[in-house]
Parts: sequence; structure tokens; C-alpha cells
Amino acid sequence: MLCEDCHESEAEVLVTEVDSSGNLKEKHLCKVCASKKGYILQKQKPLVELFADFLKERGETDDKELTCSGCGMSWAEFKQTGRFGCAECYLKFGERIERLIARIQGTTHHTGRKAPREPEDSPVFRQMQMKRLRRELAKAIQAEEYEKAARLRDDLRKFEERP
Repeated sequence: MLCEDCHESEAEVLVTEVDSSGNLKEKHLCKVCASKKGYILQKQKPLVELFADFLKERGETDDKELTCSGCGMSWAEFKQTGRFGCAECYLKFGERIERLIARIQGTTHHTGRKAPREPEDSPVFRQMQMKRLRRELAKAIQAEEYEKAARLRDDLRKFEERP
């Protein structure tokens, strides 16, 4: 079957649309026409390639002198793999990575959604609070902070007594 738009290539994509009255309408398109209409998304580049492209744009290609003192990984090696060699790489390459993230994401601070919180009357919330209070109580006793330990003990009892 030929593409219903260009009438030249073989149709490989079936698009089903619902019109304003609720009727289904099918179209048979080739990959080129489907891409032009936005039905097929182009595959994005891997993050490693994005890093390399941004660095080339900025003229940061002289990387051989910048190496991590912890593992010996060079900036050029990081650009190729997209992975750090050790924890010290974060410190050594931090400034360059921060600039890359800022360009890719638009910022270096999280501005997205937060995980939903448990309601205070839920059993999960109570268990989490009791666990936290027990840890703090143990630390207070260890540090011989007995007044703080007494307050934490009382708070813990309140949670245990709730239905």
C-alpha cells in the first residue's frame, strides 16, 4: 500500500486519529511523511555526545592537561565515556560539569516536582517518625544529653500511644 500523503513510498506507519465527533480515522503513511507530521520522533543523541557538542561549541577542546589526581582520568576520557573514574573527578572537573549541566538543563538547581509526603495520620508516617525518634534518642543517650533524651522519649511515647 502506498503512502496516503505522497503517494510514492510504501506506507509503514498506521496513524489512528479521533475527529471532533468521536469517529476514528486511519491514515497509512511512509516514514518520511509520518516524521514530517510529527508522528515519529527523531532519536536523541546520547548524553555523552551532547557533552562533546557543547564543549566543542565553547572551544574547550584542549583537554590533555586536565586530569584527575585520584584516578588519572583526563577530561578528554570523561568526554568520551561520560563517566567519572572516582569521587575526586567530581572535584577536579566540577566547574566544567556544572557549566555543562547549566547549558543542558538551564539551571544547576532542581526545580521539578517533589515526592509526595505521607499524611501525618498514616501508619507509614508514624513508623518513619518513630524510627527517627529512636535514632535520635540513642544518639542523645550516647552523648549523655539526658534532657534531650527525656524529651525524645516522651515524643516517642506519644507516637506509640496513638491509635
